[in-house]
Amino acid sequence: MNGAAYEWIQHEPIARQHGLTTAQLYIIRDTTTPLPPAKNLLDPLQTAVLVFSDLSTRKVNVSDRVMKDLKKELRIWVKKEMICEEGVDVEEKMNDLLAEIALVMATYNMVSRFLVSVDVAGFSEEPVPWPLKRQEVCSFICLLIQFFSHMGTKRVFLIPKEHPTHFIHGVTLESSSSSAPYVIFVNSLLTDYTMWSLVLPYFISRDYNIVLFSQRGHGESSLPTATDDPTTIPSLASDLQVIISSHLNIPSNKIKTIIGVSQGGATALAYAALSNVENSPQSIIVCDTTPRTPQGNQAAWEERIQLVNGDQLRMKRLVDITIPRWFPPGSSISSSLPHDNRTEWISSLITSTPVPSFQAGARALGSYDTLELGVLNSSIPNILLLAGSLDGGGKVGGTLKQFSHDWNEKRKLEERREVEYVTIEGSGHLPMVDEPEQFWKVVDRFLETV
Repeated sequence: MNGAAYEWIQHEPIARQHGLTTAQLYIIRDTTTPLPPAKNLLDPLQTAVLVFSDLSTRKVNVSDRVMKDLKKELRIWVKKEMICEEGVDVEEKMNDLLAEIALVMATYNMVSRFLVSVDVAGFSEEPVPWPLKRQEVCSFICLLIQFFSHMGTKRVFLIPKEHPTHFIHGVTLESSSSSAPYVIFVNSLLTDYTMWSLVLPYFISRDYNIVLFSQRGHGESSLPTATDDPTTIPSLASDLQVIISSHLNIPSNKIKTIIGVSQGGATALAYAALSNVENSPQSIIVCDTTPRTPQGNQAAWEERIQLVNGDQLRMKRLVDITIPRWFPPGSSISSSLPHDNRTEWISSLITSTPVPSFQAGARALGSYDTLELGVLNSSIPNILLLAGSLDGGGKVGGTLKQFSHDWNEKRKLEERREVEYVTIEGSGHLPMVDEPEQFWKVVDRFLETV
């Protein structure tokens, strides 16, 4: 948070010597994702100390709730570690440790500010390193997608263009293993690649190569004009294909999975429909979406477009109707309001989405059909569909479950592995945000079979 690269460089090796993993260090280095982190990545005491440290650095004043959690975990630690020592006053020892933690935080805040202000070792302008190789990428797209119909199925051609129509911004996280497979993430409408941040450490712990990118018009990715390259679900899939094959040069057999949610899930389905045996990934994971635009949704998207009415300031209105839909009553985020930082985080992603990008994405979602593209004929060998139990009052999950049955009727005839459907209980539209632990358990179990 204080930008002291020198301090991180000196302390990362010490942290590793004391047993911290790359995934745990990633959580500590990531200062933009809301805390606490997803469970089982840090132990409860580590989590309580991290939350305390974060708040004392950002705001100085630490809330009673955070202090209460830290004291609770310190008491547990004292009772466990000093059980053999006679005469130990648990409360006194807990308060001693609490004071020590607060002093260490205050001291290192002072040290980091000193290091940056006097430019020790010339690192004051350097970014704080990450605990693994992290590289920003920018892919310029020079292809136009075009369709023709053949025997009831849409066929696609990618037409090279002389000049780029837009660019896609993303980040790669490189595994320590040269043979590690890739996991590629595709974000929803109204977010960017950072929406996956809560579950990323889980994937890092499995030593995957990771590709994150923001779909066109989101995050730092640009939006082509409707004349240059109209935004459709298939055109989003073509962006994905260009990134994978032309810019990152990832062999398809090295792609463990492509994971997409909502608009990103529809993109993954379109990618599955448009890929062939030679360029198919090992699997896709499709979350909280539908294979085609549901009846009536086109009008609903147009209503939301009219609600914003071309005014960036009115994106706040979209927050007011989107957050309750994405995290409905019963979800962990809804039940913990107003104390849950995840709501503020996702709200900021929505309000920062440019209006033209929202309009383009909304109209793409208002008119698509991956069944017409031939998704049921996809050659991808392993497919997982999942949805939050609360998404759309259960309707989204019901649609995906029925879709899995329909798809399996086709796949059984071809002797392919059946499509799997899983419900994430207690989750809304973004399971990787409101139930990251459950989401990871389902995904990890599936990937172990791929």
